Amino acid sequence: MTITGADRARDSEGAEQVNQPGGASPWTLAPVFVLRHAGLPFDWVESLGAAPAVLAACEEVLDVEDELEALLGEAAAGAVATLAAGGAPPVPQRARETVRRWRAAFDRLAAAHGADLPGLRARLREHAATPSYRDAVFTSNPGMYEGMVTGYLALGEVPDTAKHRRVERQLYTYLQRFCGKNETASAYGPMGYGQVTEGDGFAVERVENPVRRAFLAHWAVTELARAAARDKALAPHVPVRLSLLARRAGDGIEVDGRDEVLRPGPEALRLVDLLQDGPAGFAGLAKAAKVPARAVVEALRPLLAAGALVRSLDVPGEQVDPLPGLRASLCALPASESRDGWLRRLDRLASLCGRFAAAGGDVDARRGVLAELESAFTEITGVPARRGAGAVYADRLVLFEEAASPFRLVVGRDAAARLEAALTPALELSAAFGDQVQRGHRAEMAKIVEEAGGALGFAAYAAKARPEHQEGSRFSPVRPVLVPAGDGEPVRLGADALGEAEPGPRYALPDVCLAMAGPEEAADGTWRVLLARVHHHLLLSSWLATFHPDAGAFDRAAADWLDRDGRDLVALATSRRNKGFYRFPGPRLVFNAADPDGRDDNLSATDCTVELEDGRPVLRDSTGRVRELYPVLNDLTTYPPFAALSPPSVLHAPVRGAYGHLGRVTIGDACYQRERWILDPAALPSGGRGPAALLALRRLARRHGLPRFVFARVEAERKPILVDMASPFAAELLGHLRGDDPEAREVLVEEMYPGPGELWLRDGSGRYTCELRMQLTRSTPAGAASVQSPTYADAR
Repeated sequence: MTITGADRARDSEGAEQVNQPGGASPWTLAPVFVLRHAGLPFDWVESLGAAPAVLAACEEVLDVEDELEALLGEAAAGAVATLAAGGAPPVPQRARETVRRWRAAFDRLAAAHGADLPGLRARLREHAATPSYRDAVFTSNPGMYEGMVTGYLALGEVPDTAKHRRVERQLYTYLQRFCGKNETASAYGPMGYGQVTEGDGFAVERVENPVRRAFLAHWAVTELARAAARDKALAPHVPVRLSLLARRAGDGIEVDGRDEVLRPGPEALRLVDLLQDGPAGFAGLAKAAKVPARAVVEALRPLLAAGALVRSLDVPGEQVDPLPGLRASLCALPASESRDGWLRRLDRLASLCGRFAAAGGDVDARRGVLAELESAFTEITGVPARRGAGAVYADRLVLFEEAASPFRLVVGRDAAARLEAALTPALELSAAFGDQVQRGHRAEMAKIVEEAGGALGFAAYAAKARPEHQEGSRFSPVRPVLVPAGDGEPVRLGADALGEAEPGPRYALPDVCLAMAGPEEAADGTWRVLLARVHHHLLLSSWLATFHPDAGAFDRAAADWLDRDGRDLVALATSRRNKGFYRFPGPRLVFNAADPDGRDDNLSATDCTVELEDGRPVLRDSTGRVRELYPVLNDLTTYPPFAALSPPSVLHAPVRGAYGHLGRVTIGDACYQRERWILDPAALPSGGRGPAALLALRRLARRHGLPRFVFARVEAERKPILVDMASPFAAELLGHLRGDDPEAREVLVEEMYPGPGELWLRDGSGRYTCELRMQLTRSTPAGAASVQSPTYADAR
């Protein structure tokens, strides 16, 4: 989609301006929010930039390169490449003196770089030796810690060899993550909170003795449940239940996804009828039916194989800590020595998780506890305790840890009102963009439903509507908005630049950054607002609430809005392998075979249909009531089959210009998109080292006007990396990443904003990057009618 010149008006500074529509309802900030911040101070990564003398030497070389370009034109690049490789380029007589000066300037750069690098390497090692860095690496990736960090730190002096340069590059990779990324994971991404209160201003308070908590991962508890269910003494009592995808149909059983009705015979049907009173094990069914247990097993085996029945111990998916749920499932079994033995095993694992968290930053103690935990887990289950080892962001340990932040924010009503006013125009544009994207999804899905005769069961709809591909890049699953801005030109848009958003209730969960130089700006209200990202979600109770002091207040953030404006919402039940997932305070659409959370307000996929109404697909439950689908997973908010059935979307619109460089995009008083550059991967440093690699990085910064700190997204990496355009370590890292993905289509580079001088979250160790995850909602106008039904607050 494109914004044309007619959609904009120029302000006095030449920026683009469109006024906010006067009829837009204001967006209201929920009284609680989450503070996400980096675990290590930004000062550490900033300290690894080259000395001013080295950077000045780079500029001298680049000045000579400009002269060569003036003399040789396009041939200058080849000449410089030959010179950087130590060769002698064939150049005309008029350029030979300039080539000689390039060599002399590069020699001065090499000397300055050589004098500076040992100090930078020593500083990197000093950071790597700190307890907080060691703890962060170990918790993130124990394999990397034990395979690289321990040996590196044990050296009296680190040699300048290819092997140790690889180690240093890996150490720097983790350092830029811990210092520059806002996480929610252990102490390298602690959880903080904020609250809107009566009064004025914006204040940061300290939390005394912030704690940590460690939990067995969901996948690990699932493996424990499977192992317990295999125990011969427990097996006869493991609960059997009718699948949520199955239903009795006369003398048969229908199962979603199977074309044929199952005909299990009268004895099996009699046993299935006994399950209507609740789950029961083989032994319990045998006793109730007055038949041998072996006969029960034989009668039900075909139904279990076909998915009509489910046999398992429950592992809750909506709890941060799923282990107590499994323990409760075991406690419900008949008392026996075997059952009590399993309870003791689970209690031991829970105790080890507690010891791991209590060890805090004592890495040596944590190593011992983790080894004991992993050994116990593997002995119990026969399953390896580590998954996906070695990759940044991809490790999956047997446990995960959360840590409370030492910071807490207090926002007065006046500051909250200012935030609402600054964010409202940007959210209105996001709502209009979401409308456009969703209209496309609805039209696409309507064709599928129409071809199927105008109605489909939900499971059949999900299968038929699964797209073979999706538009957009890996980093943006929707088409960008095109603006006719000049090269590097900043853009100002109004809330109606994409047309007015459809009226009615909306919700959004944006990540908001504030830029200010220090406490003085917080006090006088001169801070600036960045809408970093918009999630089409509510602030649901989840692992994000692990340390919130008032669980009820956290729950009410979503439930209060749902009670008024979201009575027809039904969440799409999902599962997660690592952390426990979000709990939606109302009904869920379940299309899995079992519901380990035991919710009694589920809607089964077998009872829901997708039909056409006024030319668009709608979701109906078994009573014929139209429902709107709430996709809990972020990836599903733009997945066409589900997005077409969702409430009106609020999506962050990616903005692009006609050129590869677009200045900041501003809407009202908020920055909507950081200044960004779309670069050819060939423009990145080529993977060399030493002064040539740093010079290539400085050349890139000079050619494109890049600030010192940027975030670069390369398609080979899941997350953007922080690039210090003045650091030799960043030069080698960027070149390494380019080498991993030679066929990447583009590299997206964004300025770091707020910049280093605008980081206001501070303590004695330095400054921290941070963002506020805040729920903002737009409600039905006062006096509008609403459907009365049980409230979401009641569901809590």
